[in-house]
Amino acid sequence: MSKEPVKVLLVEDNSDYAWMLRLVLTQVYPEQFELDQAENLQLAFQHLSAKPYDVLLLDLSLPDSQGYDTFLQTRQAVPDLPIVVMTAVDDKSLALQAVRDGAQDFLVKGDMDVVQLVRSIQYAVERQRTVADLKRISLVDDHTGLLNRSGFLSLAEQHIKIARRAGRSLLLFYADLDNLKQVNDRHGLPAGDHALQVIADLLRRTFRSSDLVARFGGDEFTVLAIDAPPGSAGIMLNRLQERISQHNTQNATYQISLSVGTAQLDSEDSIDIHALLAKAEKSLHAAKRNPNASQPA
Repeated sequence: MSKEPVKVLLVEDNSDYAWMLRLVLTQVYPEQFELDQAENLQLAFQHLSAKPYDVLLLDLSLPDSQGYDTFLQTRQAVPDLPIVVMTAVDDKSLALQAVRDGAQDFLVKGDMDVVQLVRSIQYAVERQRTVADLKRISLVDDHTGLLNRSGFLSLAEQHIKIARRAGRSLLLFYADLDNLKQVNDRHGLPAGDHALQVIADLLRRTFRSSDLVARFGGDEFTVLAIDAPPGSAGIMLNRLQERISQHNTQNATYQISLSVGTAQLDSEDSIDIHALLAKAEKSLHAAKRNPNASQPA
């Protein structure tokens, strides 16, 4: 099986330099890299909110951000994404400071060659994957493979910051697996464990890989859908319900169902993830009383 190409976001406003890097990464190494470009920091945040990347090549001098502040803003928005800083020769001291504060590497534009560029990207990705593997132990639910409560809360705050900067909306789903106790009592604990795993799989298949899907605790699940405009909740819930119904037609032992509450976060909203969860949980309670109430709060 071939390896997936490394997804690179280049944040660079010099079109000639960007063209050169694109030529090197996608033409000289066509199977190893995929590259998107953003010409300023605002566009970069929009890209980051729309899809996942493996590494960020960041020019420190951009039309809407200059110098070390460019790195600080980016690092704050995506603390778990490896950043390789690109700088002019006379800004080398800023690049070194960025490395001390969390950048994986830096490249001096006038001194960079193809081998150095590719090696820097590959090393940055591998180092970050090692760190991510260590973090994942404490952020992932062992039983379902989804994020756990701590992992969800940590990453959700980061996604909210990115969405606000990019002017994007988010949609939170708060779901509860109905009648899990009855499944355990009637069919045994293994059946209840299997029901949780089934829900986790259905949620993965329903939502995008860029969305945050978590087992929030016990029989509760949360999903933070990225770049979800108002009115999209019903479409997503219908898609989820269709998959649940398909599963139930093939499972004669017991049926599964979810109660779901939702809460919309627009880019201008100032609430944090905890307040958004409270709104979604309120919507969930309403959904349990009336299934037709599962609409954005």
